[in-house]
Amino acid sequence: MKRVLLALPLLALASSAFAAPGLTVTNHSGLPIDELTASPAGKNAFGANLMDGVKEGALDDGKTLTIAALADGKYDFQLSAPDEGVLCTISNVTVKGSKVTFTQKEGKACK
Repeated sequence: MKRVLLALPLLALASSAFAAPGLTVTNHSGLPIDELTASPAGKNAFGANLMDGVKEGALDDGKTLTIAALADGKYDFQLSAPDEGVLCTISNVTVKGSKVTFTQKEGKACK
């Protein structure tokens, strides 16, 4: 019994060490998102696709998805869905607690 109790904290540490942190994106923009890049706000220095390897349609409107990690802060995001002809930038978005939500208002500004 003592061995089991001693092993429990080690098991908890091991499982948290293997948890893949990432950015949780909720899409209420009214737009499909197949590619997403980020730049520090106002810097126009967009990096790699944060959704690399994610299947098409995984972040359509109304869906939530955890993707590549991104530190909390203010960002400009480029959203793209090439099949639908969508490419737009949403500026000055706050990422907090590794979460971001794109709103319908932001989506309308892209159209």
